[in-house]
Parts: sequence; structure tokens; C-alpha cells
Amino acid sequence: MKGLRGGSAHLSVVAGIFATTGSLFGKLAGSVEMGSMGLALLKITLFGVMILFNTAGCTFFVRSLQGCGSSLPSTVVSAATNYFCSALVGFLAFGETTSMLWWCGTSLVLLGLILICYSSADKGIKSDDKDKIE
Repeated sequence: MKGLRGGSAHLSVVAGIFATTGSLFGKLAGSVEMGSMGLALLKITLFGVMILFNTAGCTFFVRSLQGCGSSLPSTVVSAATNYFCSALVGFLAFGETTSMLWWCGTSLVLLGLILICYSSADKGIKSDDKDKIE
């Protein structure tokens, strides 16, 4: 993934982690029943924290996009981080299990993104060579 520089890769990883954390707080907010004023306040707070983390994740993702030539490398790194961290948080926080089918599907999605990324990078190199020849 030639288009992703070191700083952009770190920003993409941070964006994926923030997206996972936002999802965690969203799930927690959805699981709180509003039986009293305190629980309603807790639900609103968790919802606000979810918005905060998702906004931060989008901000880091946009900064990552600005630091590389193509959007594909940032997308691959951010998606990979988000998928892996979501599975880890689901297991640790909620006792969820993931099947081999889930991991195979996730791997295929990431493999497809990587292949598209490399294909686009090759096309970019070829078009640059054409410009030099003319």
C-alpha cells in the first residue's frame, strides 16, 4: 500500500479504534432501560459519548485521507482495525463469540480492499509513466 505514509497509517488505526469505541458506547446506551431519571441521564450521557467518539474517529479518518494519495489505503487500515477491535470488544465486554465463518467473511472483505488498493496503485504508476513519456 504505497499511498499510505507512516503518519497516515497511525491516524487510520486511531480512527478505527475510535469507531469501535463509539460503537461500544452506542450498544451500552441502547441496553439501558429508562426506568428512572438517573437511568435516563445515563442513557443520554452514553449516547453523547458515542457521538463524541464517532466524531473523533471521523476527524482522524479525514486527517488520514489528507495524508495519503488515495482513499483506499486509509480505508483498508481503518476497516481492518475496526473489524478486529469490534470482535475483541464484543468478546471482552459482552461475551460474544465469533464463528469461523465471521472471520472468513471479514478476511475476504479485507482481502478485497487490499486487492483494490494494490490494483489502483499499479494503475496510478502506469498513468504517471505515460505522462513522463509524452
